[in-house]
Amino acid sequence: MTQTTIIVTGGDSVYFPLIDELRQSLLAAAPAEPPVFGVIDAGLTPEQAAALTASGALVVRVPDHPSFPAGALRKRPALAANFGKLWLDQLFPGFETLLWLDADTWVQDYSAVRLMHGAAQQNGALAIVPGAGRYWERQADVRFLFGGIGGLAQLRSFNFKNGRHAGLPLKVLRDLGTRALLNAGVFALRADSPHWEALRRWQAFIFRNGGKPFTSDQIAMGLSVYQDGLPVELLPTTCNYIRPWRVDMSQPAIVEFYYPYAKVGIVHLAGQKEIRFDPNATAEVLDLQGQTHHLSLRFGHFQRMAGAGNATP
Repeated sequence: MTQTTIIVTGGDSVYFPLIDELRQSLLAAAPAEPPVFGVIDAGLTPEQAAALTASGALVVRVPDHPSFPAGALRKRPALAANFGKLWLDQLFPGFETLLWLDADTWVQDYSAVRLMHGAAQQNGALAIVPGAGRYWERQADVRFLFGGIGGLAQLRSFNFKNGRHAGLPLKVLRDLGTRALLNAGVFALRADSPHWEALRRWQAFIFRNGGKPFTSDQIAMGLSVYQDGLPVELLPTTCNYIRPWRVDMSQPAIVEFYYPYAKVGIVHLAGQKEIRFDPNATAEVLDLQGQTHHLSLRFGHFQRMAGAGNATP
C-alpha cells in the first residue's frame, strides 16, 4: 500500500475516543507504513476536530445535498457519517483506493487492511465481508405463520425488512431478501469503481421512498451488487470480526472463536454498546483452553488488561 490509499472513518463527539483509538491502532499495526487517515466530521467539537487535524488526519464535513433527508440529519447529525460513506471518492479526492472503517472498529493485524486493499484492485470490485457464514446460527430470520402448517412463513431478513421500507418492488425484494447482507462497516473501493455512482443512485432512491436513513448505505451496497451486478470480492470474517469472542492470552490477541483460531485483523464492536461508551466495561471472553476472562475489547484497554494479566477468570 502507498500514500495513494486512505483509510476513512467518521462520527460525532461521543465517538471521538473510539475514532482516536482507531487512529492509534493503525499506527501500532503499521508503524513502518502509517496510512493516510481521514475523518468525516459528523458532530465533533472544534477541539476534537483540531486534535485530529494536528495528528495528521484529514477532517472533512459532508456538504448539504438535496437527496439527503434534512429532518433526519437535524434529529441525528451523526447520520452524516453513514451518508458520507457513499461519497468518499468525492470527499477525499486524489486517492486511488478508499477504505472505510466504522468508528467502533480497530485494527489488530494490518494484514487485514492489505487484504481489503488487494481485493479492491480486482476489477474495481467492492471489497466487503458478508453477514453470513459459520458465525451466523440462522442465515435468515423466518416467522412461521399458523404454526408453520403447510410451510407458510414470513421472511424477516435484514435485506427484506429494510428493502421493504425503501419501497423496493416485490420482484427485487424477493431476490434481495434471500441474499447475504453486505456489512457496510468495513469496505474498500477504488476511486474509479463504477459502484460509487450506483451507490448514490440507490441511496437517493431509498431516501425518496422513505427508507430508513441509518441502513441506507448497507441496502445500497446490496443493490449495487445483487441488482446491478457490479463486481464484489467477499472477504473472510477476520476483516470485520463482530463476535463471538475468544482470546489467545499468550500473544495476547483476539482470535476467531472457532478452530483454527486465526488472529482477528479488524475488530468491530457492533452491538457492544456498553463497551463502546465505557472504557472500563468488559465482556466475557474465552481463552484457547476454554477458561473465561473479563476483558475490555477496546484498543489499548484490551492490550493492557490481557497483557498485564488483569483479566478476572
